[in-house]
Amino acid sequence: MIEKAEILKLIPHRPPFLWIDRVEHIEPGARCIAVKLVNPAEPCFAGHFPGDAILPGVLIIEAAAQTAGVMLASMAAGAEGERRLAAVNRFKFLEPVRPGAEMRIETKALASLGPMTSVEATVSVAGRVVARGELSVYAG
Repeated sequence: MIEKAEILKLIPHRPPFLWIDRVEHIEPGARCIAVKLVNPAEPCFAGHFPGDAILPGVLIIEAAAQTAGVMLASMAAGAEGERRLAAVNRFKFLEPVRPGAEMRIETKALASLGPMTSVEATVSVAGRVVARGELSVYAG
């Protein structure tokens, strides 16, 4: 398991924009499972949507991208450059994520071509898939 202090060494994101709390499993460069506890006090819930709060889809994608970043950074420990989200491909939101949920984010590397890696991401809450799709991550 990788706790937040170690995550901070692997990716450049910092609160309030760090969207993973811990990593439960990692196969460097191949697969990663991270967890985000969706805090009801997150500022996004004040306006998205009052009386029926749901986590914005862009933040779900960001959590997936950060999980992919940890997966790739752990493979290249000490390597120069940062991992950046380059593309969001065929991402689907199947169910809303509500305040208080525990998101489980799983990423798997599909293919790499030069500095670009295609990643499959699956996000689940309580065993139900709530979002899934592909991301492209640039390492440079």
